[in-house]
Amino acid sequence: MELRNYRSIESARVDLAPFTLIVGPNGSGKSNFADALVFGRDVGIDAVTAIDRRGGIVGLRRWQRTKPCDVTVDIRISEKRGDLDRDYARHQFTIHSGNAGRWSFRRELIEARAGGSLQFEISREGGTVKASESVKFPMPRVRDTTSLMLLVKQLGPFRRRPALARVHRVRLNPDAMRVPQVATENARLDESGTNIATAFRKVANLQQAVVEPMKRIIPGLEDIAVEPIGRHLSLRFMQRQGGGQLAPFSAWEMSEGALRALGILVAARQMLRDELLIIEEPEVNVHPGAARLVFEVLKDASTRGAVLVTTHSPDLLDAARDEEILVCKYEDGVTRIGPLADAQRDVIRDGLFSIAELMRSEPLRIAGESPSGMPGKLP
Repeated sequence: MELRNYRSIESARVDLAPFTLIVGPNGSGKSNFADALVFGRDVGIDAVTAIDRRGGIVGLRRWQRTKPCDVTVDIRISEKRGDLDRDYARHQFTIHSGNAGRWSFRRELIEARAGGSLQFEISREGGTVKASESVKFPMPRVRDTTSLMLLVKQLGPFRRRPALARVHRVRLNPDAMRVPQVATENARLDESGTNIATAFRKVANLQQAVVEPMKRIIPGLEDIAVEPIGRHLSLRFMQRQGGGQLAPFSAWEMSEGALRALGILVAARQMLRDELLIIEEPEVNVHPGAARLVFEVLKDASTRGAVLVTTHSPDLLDAARDEEILVCKYEDGVTRIGPLADAQRDVIRDGLFSIAELMRSEPLRIAGESPSGMPGKLP
């Protein structure tokens, strides 16, 4: 993935592993990086709405004193990390930032390659749209605020690589999860978890895969049920008490950490094959022991697709290998993101420190960054 001038990110080019942790303090720009992946999905559906939801082009582009800058997003998807240069689907676009909040697609490229050979390519520069000979349908006129992705979604290579569109982000709101929910057919857990009761009920064959880990998080938990209340649904937690009796507790009586853990477990069990699941700061209000359990579930889910987790907790880093960690920093108004510095990787691989111990002893550094925290010379 490559970004330029996306919110606080001036420039970033990183490879994501099937399981990737982005670590950095609050306000460093981790969420901006994660949002760029969601934005790439949203642009292919409705670019106007995608930009409006982010505060317009002014809220999307990186702030600078001189003239407004263009925003570039470049996403490349491959079934294997080692094939990103020869077997992939790609969507790259640059959005021109004009005056008075106006914007347009300045450049866009959509291509697919297999074994290094081009399968097809559609591109535009300004108002001119071009297609490779393998594209068998005529190019219609496209508005300068509409993505070319709308034209190519049904082409074979993109149906086989749905991760360009299958991006699911979870940012749970425990207060919303407590409220009885209208029974709907939307079985997929939404971003804030407001339909948690419906989502939990719909994973009937996977409920035990959710309940069993929750028993390790909530002392005495025996079961979780969905209780109808008129036209609404609510969660009911059955917990064994001191005398051996089972007592029911509503979602209102459960801690924020328990509800967040439940939502993440449901999202992981619902994860589609070839999907990118984004979980932001799963450790918030969750006991460290429970958070490590949640991390292990997410890592297991990454065998079905890809999982991206943002965190600022050193307690959770030991669930990842050093090559699965991206370091995020905010300095002088700009977010920088990249792989862990080679010297720190060597310390970890030599067994001198765990990743968590290293983070507690000194700031994690980005590759090419000197110990002082200033960018150094790349080899």
